[in-house]
This record gives sequence, C-alpha cells and structure tokens, in this order.
Amino acid sequence: MKDNSMKKIQTILMASLLLMSTYADDTVLKLTYETLDFDNSKKKDKGKRVGIALDYKQENSLYQLLYEKTDTDTFQPPLTKDLKVDKYYFKYTRKLDAVQAFSLSYATIDDNLMKETDGGHIYGLGYCYDDFGLTQYLSDYKHFNVYQTEAKYTFKKQFGEVKTSATILGKYIHLQDKGSNDFSKNAKENYFTPGVKLHTDYKGYHFGMGAFFGKRIFAVMNNGFKVQHHAMEFKETYMCGIGKHFERGDVHLKYVYQKASEIPIHNDNVKVQNIILQIGYHF
Repeated sequence: MKDNSMKKIQTILMASLLLMSTYADDTVLKLTYETLDFDNSKKKDKGKRVGIALDYKQENSLYQLLYEKTDTDTFQPPLTKDLKVDKYYFKYTRKLDAVQAFSLSYATIDDNLMKETDGGHIYGLGYCYDDFGLTQYLSDYKHFNVYQTEAKYTFKKQFGEVKTSATILGKYIHLQDKGSNDFSKNAKENYFTPGVKLHTDYKGYHFGMGAFFGKRIFAVMNNGFKVQHHAMEFKETYMCGIGKHFERGDVHLKYVYQKASEIPIHNDNVKVQNIILQIGYHF
C-alpha cells in the first residue's frame, strides 16, 4: 500500500489539473488545513491534517475528488511511532430529474499503524428525492465489515434575504465479524446515532451548527468524505462554523468538539477538538 501512495496522489492531481484545464467554468478547488487536539487519550496527542479537493460539474453530473494527509503525534509507548494516514475519496452524483439524484462513492485508507483498517475500501450508494436522502455504505476491512445506513431530511425556509435550513438525520451502523480481532471485539454489534444540522445564509455569509447524539464507531461522515477508521467509540459531537462567499471564492472556519472512548484499551473520557479552515476557488 505504501509503495502506491505517491502514484495515487499523482493520479488524483493529474486528473484534477486535466479537469480544471478542460472545463474551467464548472470547477471548484478547495484547500483545507485542520488541527487536532486529543485530551485524555493514551495513544494520540496532537495532529494536523491537510486536504485538497476538486468538484467538477458537467450538465447533470457532479464529480468530486479529495485527498487528505494526516500526521498525528503519538505517545510511545504504547505506540511505536507517530501516526501517518493518507485517505483518497471519489464521489459521482447524477441528477435524474428536477427532484431525483443518485450517487456512487469510494474511499480507501493508507495507515502506517492501524493494520486492521489499513487498505480498507469504503463503498457508498445513495439516492435523493427532493429533500429526502438515503445512503448505504459498506466499509470492507481485513477481518471485519461495517454496514452503515443513513437517512436524512432537510426542511427549508426563507425569510426575506435570509435562507435557513434544518436537517435531521440518523445513522444505523452494524459490525460484521467484530469479534474476529482485538481491534473491534470490544465494540457493540449495532449502533444508532441521530443528528441535527442548522444552516443560515445571508448575503453571502454562512452560519452553521450541528450535533450528533448516541454512540457510533467506524462511521462514514460528511456525505462520504470522512471515514472514522480507528477503534474510537464516539459518544457526542458538537460543531459550529462560519463562512463567506465571494465572487469566485469561499472561506470557511469550523470548530468540532467530540467525546469518545478508545475501546481496545477501555479508555473513556477522551476529548477531541478540531479547528478547520477551508478556502475554495471557483474557476
């Protein structure tokens, strides 16, 4: 897997440049920088994550690519070295008519420490009808699989120049063969996580907040563009963000606070804080 990392990066970047040069009017390039701070963890201390994403829309088709690189300082022992993770994402969305669309997604993981999920393949199939969406994910790992079903519904309302929306969603997660290894055996077989997201748009300014309640593990998040592949059982998630849209660009700042447990070693009360800055440019 490691030998192919640079080739994958080069392939993604070359594809991105090709799309940008060929269809410049329908392309968005996004650059992300993120900090991670772990409190009460016995494995992780602090980390940083950088990402490059490309969205390209052609008529009724939307193609999305994302590459993320995460470097995390670890405690040694118990771990033997710092954690380095590369993740690669692809998603295709096809609009069928004015209210219907379907999507296909894929992600893969290159992790230098977590061998149980290193090389994992995550597949997604989604369907959207108006404001309702349903997506099924399969995370295919070496010794176990994770099935996730996600349903969501969005309510929209406009007050003059103020546009608002509220999304309610639920994630059902099932672990298959979780007892086959020490990495996942302490997890439950089934999880259900409800969540809510609120968003406001006023004259190009964006304000958002959200929360997830209930436990989850090995979850697919952010519409298929985030995979939680470590054996951390998340209990609560709170997030808020602000952004501004310019003529050809966007700037977003987001804060995320989570509570979790490191289940292989029964370490509770882990707190994770993320600060995320994203800059986008429209070609």
